[in-house]
Amino acid sequence: MKLVSVLLGMVFIAGSAAAAEAQPAGAGDPSATLTRLFTAETVEADWFDAAFLATVPADQIAAILDGLAAEFGAFQAVEEDGGRFTVELERADIPTDIVLDQDGRIAGLVFDGVIPHGTLEEHLAAITALPGDTSVLVLTDGEVTASHRPDAVLAVGSVAKLAILKAVNYSVDNGVLAWDQVAPFEEQWRSGGSGQIHAWPEGTPLTIATLANLMVSISDNTATDALIDIVGRAAVEPLTPRNTPFPTTAELFKIKALENEELRAAWVGGDLRARRIVLERALDLPLPGGQPAGRTTLDVEWFMSASEICAFLDEVGDLPAMHINAGLANPDDWQRVAYKGGSEPGLLALATAVTDTTGTDHCVVAIWNDDVPLADALLEAPYRGILRALAKGGS
Repeated sequence: MKLVSVLLGMVFIAGSAAAAEAQPAGAGDPSATLTRLFTAETVEADWFDAAFLATVPADQIAAILDGLAAEFGAFQAVEEDGGRFTVELERADIPTDIVLDQDGRIAGLVFDGVIPHGTLEEHLAAITALPGDTSVLVLTDGEVTASHRPDAVLAVGSVAKLAILKAVNYSVDNGVLAWDQVAPFEEQWRSGGSGQIHAWPEGTPLTIATLANLMVSISDNTATDALIDIVGRAAVEPLTPRNTPFPTTAELFKIKALENEELRAAWVGGDLRARRIVLERALDLPLPGGQPAGRTTLDVEWFMSASEICAFLDEVGDLPAMHINAGLANPDDWQRVAYKGGSEPGLLALATAVTDTTGTDHCVVAIWNDDVPLADALLEAPYRGILRALAKGGS
């Protein structure tokens, strides 16, 4: 595991809220500043404002830059497009955001991942070499372009919310629900983890479309559980039979909780009837406050294969909720991007459906499971590389 790959999985940004706004006029040349940053023999502290240095010391930036050079080669150029920059190295591109203060010092800096150069096959090999269990599927107009264990059934986390979206869409198509239908917020929907609406007041009016947009774009767990309740668990389960009974996110949190090990054992070892009893028992339990760092619980999860996920993307990829968050794809490379991801300790799943400038459709799904927390960047980098290779028409 190379250190720079892990570091680039993080977003490095520092400075005040004002510094995070658009670059002030006359504040300096961002391209020249980035060029100096990547080509100078030493990184000087006075290139950064004080707020930045209080968060990310200059020597830490220098270490990242040295790692980039060692892993991806020498600096080549900086390209600018609509205020966003790409630092081009010999063997990778680094999407970058930079904010300069009125004195031309760096007030904000984001290295938004890494896109390694190479062929689709090389990127696939990088994923298959990861420890633990991996699965990859790349389809082009429905035909397999590249794959590695595409039918392996793995834990996929929030990517399984595609099944909920499909159930809701089916109900809308059949006149049972409507996207503009209002559902007042119910107390029983509150969940933990990712999202925004878990703290909203009971009775807040929400449309079905709003709940779907939140569930997909920011993986809002409370919106997810609301939709499961509204559409009905029985409407979701036929779409993904191996996940029957289909638990809500709150139920998963409760079953996974360290204090509920007996419940977890009953779920893992139970048949369909036993698991439904577990869900009944979980109903009155409080949401856990959190999990110990590094604890993985992949035996209590939603499970799918890459092949199944591509099929779901084909069904729901045109819905508006799928186009809010482009994930790891660069929207400028594509006519259309539909994305859903899932991440938990020991689990990372990435699912993207794109249409290129010629009208060709691609589905790219990668799943990584392990019994230890993952360095997400080790999958995200070659995944970005696959998308870039497809955008350029290469294989």
